[in-house]
Amino acid sequence: MPPSALRTPVLVAGAGVVGSLTALELAHHGVPSMVVERADRPARIPDLLLINGRSMELLRRLDLTRDLRAAGLDPDCPLDFLWSAGIDRPPALQWRLPPVATLRQAYASTTDGTAPIEPYLLISSPGLIGRLRRALRGHPLIDLRTRWTLTEVEAEADTVTATVLDAEAGARHFVEAGYLAGCDGADSTVRRCAGLTLEELGPPAPHLILHFRSPTLAARWANPTVAVTGGTTVITGHDGDRCVAYVPLTADEQAALANPADLLQDRLGVAEDPSRIVTVVQRAGVPSVARSYRRGRVFLAGQAAHQVETPGDDLATCIGDAVGLGWRLAAAVHGWAGDRLLAGYQTERRRQALADREHAVRRRATRLRLQRLVESGVDGAALAAVLRNGPAQLDPAGTGPAELAGVAGYRPPAFRLTGGGQFFDRLGPQFTLVDLTVGQDGYPLVKAARTRGIPVRHLPLAGAPTPAAWSGRLVLIRPDQVVVWSADGPPIDCDGVLDEATGARSRLYENT
Repeated sequence: MPPSALRTPVLVAGAGVVGSLTALELAHHGVPSMVVERADRPARIPDLLLINGRSMELLRRLDLTRDLRAAGLDPDCPLDFLWSAGIDRPPALQWRLPPVATLRQAYASTTDGTAPIEPYLLISSPGLIGRLRRALRGHPLIDLRTRWTLTEVEAEADTVTATVLDAEAGARHFVEAGYLAGCDGADSTVRRCAGLTLEELGPPAPHLILHFRSPTLAARWANPTVAVTGGTTVITGHDGDRCVAYVPLTADEQAALANPADLLQDRLGVAEDPSRIVTVVQRAGVPSVARSYRRGRVFLAGQAAHQVETPGDDLATCIGDAVGLGWRLAAAVHGWAGDRLLAGYQTERRRQALADREHAVRRRATRLRLQRLVESGVDGAALAAVLRNGPAQLDPAGTGPAELAGVAGYRPPAFRLTGGGQFFDRLGPQFTLVDLTVGQDGYPLVKAARTRGIPVRHLPLAGAPTPAAWSGRLVLIRPDQVVVWSADGPPIDCDGVLDEATGARSRLYENT
């Protein structure tokens, strides 16, 4: 071990969305970390990202929602989705995502607990990453090093040593960490160094992401708009005159691609000044998932672990990765949970990535069918019927099936307390035992946990107005707001319940 090595409990590679949130989740549990990031500022491609309500609930725990909403789209502004045969032709089908302000009112009046306590957020990729990095810089437990590039990893039984290059100083550093979180994107150096490989889940879907300026196109519609045609998908009206186009490529186009501006003009069917193209990114679009998310003390999260055809479609899963990995690593650092809890991270998150892939396949099939119908001239009523009968193209809530609310492995039902506050805001940073019994019958479980050094908040709520879907008078909830166990009375075997919750038994749950 180099004597001059820097030391940190957890080293996080990458300060994108996943790396930033992993570090912030660790800090939420009192664990310091070092974050290394090769770029000194976020990329300027103005992708429009949707953070669904369930993901916003997870970010609310980290006190991030107010700052992120300040950088997002106007909460009174809807987002329009248009399907047409061409940008210059009237839409054959139009669907509107209601404004945040409208959904906030609707959620407040929902009493069955299935609605999220936070509406969705629309925010640009640079805006999201910029705000998260500002949170990193402002946190005393997080050491952010930009223009530091991780190049090598050496993992041993009880530690990980990374070689990192400091571009600004022209120096090489060694960082010794208890754990390494590889959040360094699709071309992950951590994944390569750890010898972890990707399993391809489908054929490539090569495409270009074009960032261009077009005052004419940005002003074409009154609201921010996603326009879907056979040749491209354009997002516009969310960032001044800046637009983003996702352009699928054929094999011939990949081989002969010389002028993206000409390709864009051809696909849009409208005249665009080629000089207005700002950035071109080419993607292979190979859907894939890591065969293993872990090797020893090295973990993968986000796009280092799973990749989708279109960037941004897996944002909810990426946020779930960061929260799921962060609280588990914190538990391991604090010493109250062991290897089975860490192993549960891969089990849950890989299962979620595979489920996302199945949903993406069905959504893509519906969109292709819609587009064929649009081009054939089918009327709007028939198109709307196809959309209604197909899988959801967009889920602004993200809370999962209503019938599973409160079931072990899923989010508990949300409700307001008698004083008007949100029940979710009363949950502790680690485990919480919600106790609805008159005599606080859950205390033996809490006592057993504290004896073992497991942090559990005892939350007596006898008489609280719980929804009908509430699963028991005693409910144990994980740090990521997932139900672990529920019953109407105290368990006969408190240690057995705690073993399962902390990973001493293999059955673990998560839904994000």
